[in-house]
Amino acid sequence: MNVLLLTDFSAQAFNAARYALNSTFGASIFYVLHASSGEATTIGESLVKMITKLQKEPAAKKHSFSSLPFSDNLINATRKAVAEKKIDLIVMGASGKNTSNIQGLGGNTCNVVKKVKCPVLVVPNCEFLKWERLYLPIDLRFPVNIEALRLLQKLPVAENVALDVWEFDLNNSGAKISDFRLPNFKLSRKTLYKESDFLEQFWPEANAKANLIVLFARQLHISEKLLNRISAVETKRQNLPVLILHG
Repeated sequence: MNVLLLTDFSAQAFNAARYALNSTFGASIFYVLHASSGEATTIGESLVKMITKLQKEPAAKKHSFSSLPFSDNLINATRKAVAEKKIDLIVMGASGKNTSNIQGLGGNTCNVVKKVKCPVLVVPNCEFLKWERLYLPIDLRFPVNIEALRLLQKLPVAENVALDVWEFDLNNSGAKISDFRLPNFKLSRKTLYKESDFLEQFWPEANAKANLIVLFARQLHISEKLLNRISAVETKRQNLPVLILHG
């Protein structure tokens, strides 16, 4: 795989990069990108230092690395890198005030997700755990391309990983998505009918059992409903990475 690591040289960005080293099968190429209006030489030196640090990680031995300094804004730089390097996956650290909570889908992350057509893995402050149970909420009022889920077969899921699909039929239309076909995935499906079920049923179970939450970029309103209304009082702090797919 060709993986693009976006970094602002923060501790959160480095943790996301460490996490990403475990997030592919086999040898992968990691492109480490920083975009700013600063001197390209200075940016390049900082990227080299980060790569040198990453190469000391045990999981780095099978991978190769390349730095991508850009004197440009983040979106333009990311778009160029995705096109030129044929990127399969973008990895970012969680941003926002609470970087250990999935609420940390901050401004830069949302901009990348909405404006760059490439899967994005958002990593909070957590250690890598093999993905054994994935939770996928889908709002049936909006179309999605299930083929985008094929990316999961390139990622470090456990054998016979569980994929829990929560289909929200808020119009009570009886609609269903019929073309789920993912080899080696144990599929579980639930249909819910009330908006309140986002917080009352989906979130408590996902927070307790999931290793990863999967969202579609066209359905980020789901994350807004879930995350913007969750306070530290209402739920425990958690460390769930989020994979956002286009399709």
